[in-house]
Amino acid sequence: FFPEEGKYHFDGHRNCKICFSPAQTKRHDNICPVCTKPLTVGVLNRVDALADRPEGVVPDNAIPFKNCVPLDEIIAEARGVGKASKAVEKEYFQAIGHFGTEFNILLKASADELKKGLSWKTAEGVISVRSGRVGVIPGYDGEYGKVRIFSGEGETAGRERQLQLF
Repeated sequence: FFPEEGKYHFDGHRNCKICFSPAQTKRHDNICPVCTKPLTVGVLNRVDALADRPEGVVPDNAIPFKNCVPLDEIIAEARGVGKASKAVEKEYFQAIGHFGTEFNILLKASADELKKGLSWKTAEGVISVRSGRVGVIPGYDGEYGKVRIFSGEGETAGRERQLQLF
């Protein structure tokens, strides 16, 4: 999954709708510009404080990883409905019946196989997630973050790109 989805990934104030990266928090001296109270500090701020190298540096011995989004969430966003809907459930089980497992769909099947075995929009969603073409709104102060597959970059415009860290 994306670490940014965590409830306390970034710093901020939920009531003031302030969501800051560690660098933005430093520029504001850890004070909310709306209510002037101290910000709730998130996990990434602690990571930044403990870091022994600049952001973006990957050690030679780093273990590779992949970020995933659950298939039901991809289908739900492709259809524009909630993930608990009957339409999502039906498409999900059809996909599992065709590919065998969710991991086969999310990680192994080729783009051509996905386009043949899934609805076109769900296939595009899986391909977008695999390539990292998603928009991420980090969680902060008890609010979960959100990954947007089909609206993508538009939601991250103006924010510091945190995917580069991970």
